[in-house]
Amino acid sequence: MQYTTAGLLLLSVLALLAGCSSRPAYYVAPPPPPVAYAEPPLIQTARQNGLSMAAKTASGIACRANSYRPTYSHRYANTPGYDSQLGSAFRQYQSAYRDAYVRGYHKGYERG
Repeated sequence: MQYTTAGLLLLSVLALLAGCSSRPAYYVAPPPPPVAYAEPPLIQTARQNGLSMAAKTASGIACRANSYRPTYSHRYANTPGYDSQLGSAFRQYQSAYRDAYVRGYHKGYERG
């Protein structure tokens, strides 16, 4: 009977150890899904206005063989296209517009 009890005890210990080694000790959660980001309409409008106005301006300048100066344009300085109905964040609009204007100017100047 001693051998039977010792044998059963040994088998149960081996079964527990075998079961523990096949599963991870903790659960690893999957990473969260990426956050969907949508630009506010004010910023979208600023980028569209900046790109389109700069491309027109730069292509004309390049055709006349003038130098590359995107920040010397009155369209860059005055930030046209802002409508107060879009929101009260003029500085955000201006920043997005000017960033897009410089990128659009570069593209338009290369094409011109």
